[in-house]
Amino acid sequence: MERERADLAARYERYLACCNERRFDELDEFVSEQVNGSTPVDGRSAYIDGIRAVCTAFPDYHWDLQELVIEENTIAARLIGRGTHTGPFGGVAPTNRTISTQELVIYRFADGKIIQSWGDLFPVVREALTAPAPVTATSSGQVSGRGAQPAGD
Repeated sequence: MERERADLAARYERYLACCNERRFDELDEFVSEQVNGSTPVDGRSAYIDGIRAVCTAFPDYHWDLQELVIEENTIAARLIGRGTHTGPFGGVAPTNRTISTQELVIYRFADGKIIQSWGDLFPVVREALTAPAPVTATSSGQVSGRGAQPAGD
């Protein structure tokens, strides 16, 4: 049992490396043709298109694995994703904002491939992009940030 868990963890880490290194043509090795889950369209092509969409909108996006829990053929992964929004994403025009998000994903594997995936990346990223920018003050007293108004105005 421990050996199978270690093998599945190693397989997932190789999958994540393919995503981070933009080796989309190698994802067939990790994703079933019939994969389904969080996206409105099922299938490997749609799944890979979703990953491409993230990497197109955030060319420097990188997933860092924080925690991995494995139970039989199921993985729960907690990831931190970081990137700069330079292309359209989910109906949001480029903001040039750098975001950091926490993503939670549950994967189910069969025959060494992802057959189901439930995650919250797209809504979490959209929320990060549409939230007001943090308000910061400079040493000269100027205030900046989306929607920020200088004090006293």
